[in-house]
Amino acid sequence: MSSRSFLLVSALSFGLAACGSDTKPTSASASVKPTATAATTASAAKPPSDQMPPVTVDDMGPFIAGQRAALKEQDGPAKLKKIVSELPIKGKEVDLVVLKNAKMTDVMAVVRELGAAGAPSIRVKSADGRGDLPKEFSIVAQNKLSEKPAACSVVAMISKNLATDVWAISGGTGKRHVKGFAGPDLSNTGETLQKVLKKCDSKIAFFSADDTLGWEMAHMMGGAILANDEEKKITTLVLLDEVPVPGRPIKGLGG
Repeated sequence: MSSRSFLLVSALSFGLAACGSDTKPTSASASVKPTATAATTASAAKPPSDQMPPVTVDDMGPFIAGQRAALKEQDGPAKLKKIVSELPIKGKEVDLVVLKNAKMTDVMAVVRELGAAGAPSIRVKSADGRGDLPKEFSIVAQNKLSEKPAACSVVAMISKNLATDVWAISGGTGKRHVKGFAGPDLSNTGETLQKVLKKCDSKIAFFSADDTLGWEMAHMMGGAILANDEEKKITTLVLLDEVPVPGRPIKGLGG
């Protein structure tokens, strides 16, 4: 065999041996650890368990920690309760972002569940709203109200026809202002709120809006109460669990 043939055969033999898959890893190659997988990378990127995820309500309903709870569906309320129960509230105030077209019933349900899960207060934030009213303020769920409010404590709401009503939680004659040209008449309503808040020695006030309206109306009324509290007596602003009837007593309060 010529030297050229010998080299060719040797090269072919080496190539066939290299193509075999039965070779075992050496100790050096076995010691090499695999790099992090996508799953472990994603796991490492997760926020700490004690970090509060976004809590929002939009026109489709509650959207909390990346999960949607459609309250119109049969299992919607139970799903909302489960999602909220898993939040790391730990006795701290919870931020709640609400779009102006969110349904009143959806917001009331979320506030109620946050209160039941231990949130002492909820800071409601809205990007929209009147420039003369606060875009965010703290409220308390009705089920977290432990103190019995004074009978003269103010309750204010915006009704279905956009009229405003202001009365005491004990019931009786209140004050109604019909709709203005551009919506609820908050100018005259503000004057009424100033008067009744001054007369009542209470740190608690209540607000709501008809359940056919968007959250924007309730947010407007809650902000109006705080804006017209000239002596800054109100330290607890409560969103009622159910839409009240103007002039009727408010039942199911704390104490």
